[in-house]
Amino acid sequence: MFSENNKTKLYIAWAIVVCLAALASGIHTVPNWIAVACLAVVPPLVARSFWRDPDQTISESIRDARR
Repeated sequence: MFSENNKTKLYIAWAIVVCLAALASGIHTVPNWIAVACLAVVPPLVARSFWRDPDQTISESIRDARR
């Protein structure tokens, strides 16, 4: 399971990779940079909304109750 900190690092790494790929491909126009920005931001936002932690198991519930 990924912690929230690791998920955030993954999203930031995605944005950096997309921006570096855009720089390497030689994008110079504003509309193309807007498209790159959308590609760098939208997928992590969608992944964050769907990436949920699994439900707590019975053994985890018992362990938490004993504490």
